[in-house]
Amino acid sequence: MFFDGAEHAVIDAGREFETIAQWWDQPGPRVTVRGAASFHDGYANILAMAEAGSAIARKVLATTIRGQRGWHLPSIEQLQVMRANLLQLRDWGRYWDYLRSGGRAQAFTYADYWGSTQNASGSSWCLHMLPWCTPTTNWATKSKGIRPVRTLLISQDAYMHAPSTDTTVSEADLRGLANQHAVTTVLERFVNEDAGKFYGRTEALVAELAALAGGRP
Repeated sequence: MFFDGAEHAVIDAGREFETIAQWWDQPGPRVTVRGAASFHDGYANILAMAEAGSAIARKVLATTIRGQRGWHLPSIEQLQVMRANLLQLRDWGRYWDYLRSGGRAQAFTYADYWGSTQNASGSSWCLHMLPWCTPTTNWATKSKGIRPVRTLLISQDAYMHAPSTDTTVSEADLRGLANQHAVTTVLERFVNEDAGKFYGRTEALVAELAALAGGRP
């Protein structure tokens, strides 16, 4: 997916690192984590969550999986990328028991999962992992599935290029073709109205009509 000016891969930690937790577990008034507002950068969100006191954020940040650090709760857009791609795998598009009594070894096991993107004071974005589902919000104190991810930079500035590499697109001012008499005059030199036959070269007819239209690069 594309964010922060570059293209990234979203890497799923897998089922064995799933857990269920509250997005926010601290007592007191509804919290606003202002740094957890990114719809795309889950790592930036979880850093803000951990700094604010989220237990699950600190736990995931401290996790080492397959020798790699940098794991985090996916942002809501990263969560949607996971849903859109992983549910295309065979038998992933339904709920499986969290005790692993059925389904694919890495398939999602919880009804819905927290994203790291906060929606408003005391509520955050979450997503049911079924093919037809769309993001919704819920109170951050609710317990939902947690599926750590990390991102890998694929290409910096992958979608950027210099304007000089763009192909010049021709623009045609066709107002000249609105002159019906002039167009008829040109066509009469190439088409025999009585016989219904075309005479001459197609390239010549096109060139004359283009000149009449006022084509310009």
